[in-house]
Amino acid sequence: MLNDMLHASGLQLVFWPVNAVPSSQAEPTPLERQQILVAGPRQQTFWHRVRFELVAKLAGNAGSNVLLDIGAGAGLLGDWMVEHRPGIGYRFEELSSVLDAQLARRFGDARRSTPGEPINADTTVALLDVLEHIEDDRAALHQIRTRMAPGSRLVITVPALQWAYSSWDTELGHFRRYSQRGLRRLVTEVGLHVESTAYLFPELLPLLPLRKLRRAPRDHVDFPQLSPVVSRVGYRISTTTTMLRRLWPCGTSVMLTATAPYPHD
Repeated sequence: MLNDMLHASGLQLVFWPVNAVPSSQAEPTPLERQQILVAGPRQQTFWHRVRFELVAKLAGNAGSNVLLDIGAGAGLLGDWMVEHRPGIGYRFEELSSVLDAQLARRFGDARRSTPGEPINADTTVALLDVLEHIEDDRAALHQIRTRMAPGSRLVITVPALQWAYSSWDTELGHFRRYSQRGLRRLVTEVGLHVESTAYLFPELLPLLPLRKLRRAPRDHVDFPQLSPVVSRVGYRISTTTTMLRRLWPCGTSVMLTATAPYPHD
């Protein structure tokens, strides 16, 4: 159980470099293989579910007709949206050619977006556990910002607390972890209006020092298989702490919401 919960303390999903070119290689990278293995609704953990419910609620409250999943990785958000929020159109964007092909087979070519495509005002962009994989995160955000029409929205999640950076982050290809203040500053610098920031999953904070001590390298990044009991208990606890997210001074993940301002704003 402890091993399972260590993963829950800040799951990250996808490598999405700003200047990436879709790979033509036949052999998937270790992270691409991991993403392929975890594709499918059965792989969703309680922290996936809690986070997806929150993203869908934010998109629904904003009146968005489309949720654009940039850096979609395994497509777990898409699986959840198609099943639970079919009224909001799901679209994906993934620069790994291997993962993009998987996503297209599962969701269809019509749901694919490309990096040069404009983002309309009725769209909420989900950038979930992506920025930490990009060396120049500011350039990546600026690229997205230039595509966003006034009124469109952005939801970001990233791993929190730089002191917790460990070999686990290195194995996943993370360049950094974030604070609320640092993420807010970054988003503001590219010209977006920050609406809210919050720490998520404070209940998992005690696990971070334990994970930091776990230094043995792994050949691949694995996902935990949680027991039904752990999943139920974890979901109930995390749902409660997420409802109270504005109260927590820290957590294992940072969430930020922002909008593209109108010219007069």
